Amino acid sequence: MRGTGLGPCQVLNRPHHRGILATLEPALRGLVLPDRYRQLEAYSAMSQPWTTPALHEALSEHVLREHLSFVLHLERGADPTIAITLPEHGDLVIHLMASGEQLFASTPLCMGSQVDDRAAFNDACLRLNPLNPLSNLGLQQMDGQDVYVVFGELSTRSPLANIVEEIDVLARNTLQAAEALRPYITHGGPHEYSRQ
Repeated sequence: MRGTGLGPCQVLNRPHHRGILATLEPALRGLVLPDRYRQLEAYSAMSQPWTTPALHEALSEHVLREHLSFVLHLERGADPTIAITLPEHGDLVIHLMASGEQLFASTPLCMGSQVDDRAAFNDACLRLNPLNPLSNLGLQQMDGQDVYVVFGELSTRSPLANIVEEIDVLARNTLQAAEALRPYITHGGPHEYSRQ
């Protein structure tokens, strides 16, 4: 069995769960889990960190299998990025990138040029940050322009299910932040930057 790539694993479980383990063990010996067990894979911690292309492939399979309304596109380059369009959240686009031990997800909130009173807006962002669970507000330079972003970070060893949850939470938090900060933004909204 070791010659086929299998390794021993001691499992401690309750006596009344032995039947479940006996059913699951042959499935775990295969290269690919049968469909009825694939959901378990999404909640397993990764032994190897995600790379952006590997994550794109796994997310694409997950989206098809779970019938999620995510539209995925792998933007290739020196630092590949996954662009995820979310039709259920007004076609908001979230960018996902794996780098070393960090998985970074972000989406534009608005351009700095859309804000008349930057000091008041920055103060409002700082006050909103602690109320925005699992997401942060920040400022980045894109194409030489200041862009306010909503972002979140995970370990590159995060299970796929946690990554999908981060995408959904980030989208909801972005729309809530855009609504809360609307009085400071002169025009446009969360995906104004991506349209330009």
